[in-house]
Amino acid sequence: METQDEEAPPGWVLSTPTRQREVWDLPLLALLLAALLVAAGIAFGDVLGLVAGVSSGVVVVAAAVALFVAARSAYDAQDRSASWRLHVVRVVAGVTVVSVVAVASLTAGLPLGAVFGGVAAVPTAFRFARSVPRLDRLVAAWASGAVAAACAALATLGLTVPGTEHYRVAAWIGGGVGFGVISLVMAIVQFRIAARTPRD
Repeated sequence: METQDEEAPPGWVLSTPTRQREVWDLPLLALLLAALLVAAGIAFGDVLGLVAGVSSGVVVVAAAVALFVAARSAYDAQDRSASWRLHVVRVVAGVTVVSVVAVASLTAGLPLGAVFGGVAAVPTAFRFARSVPRLDRLVAAWASGAVAAACAALATLGLTVPGTEHYRVAAWIGGGVGFGVISLVMAIVQFRIAARTPRD
């Protein structure tokens, strides 16, 4: 691809698929994750766990389809506009999947460590990226805010809904409050950084 003033192109250009197998790698991984989520929901053995697993699996399947379509388009076009569209799809799909899986895990009552590890992947990826477009920051900020709201809702349910399993109440209240605060802080930090980042 062409560069201007002999400067290295941004990372989202360099990650454009140039081989057929690169079109399929992320979609296939997403489909595998979707299958694991559905299997985990079934293994929980109750309705809420099944709903959390299946619904998050459906979201991941949709992300896999979007990733394949965008990657195929970028592979065929090999231009910056298609590369940028692919980057946008990757960021939105990736952050959405991480957020949905985190909330679904907390809803099912999984340990907080699994949830925190999922969402921590987003800022960790930013840390090791050569450059992070403003869009990426904004998507992560809005997603973190949505996760914080979901955690607040789960904590409220844990305090108000009688008859809920004790392990799930503990995850919703303890995990929901702690994880919600972390997500809210992440949202604020990403919004502040995005405000200082030049427009894409």
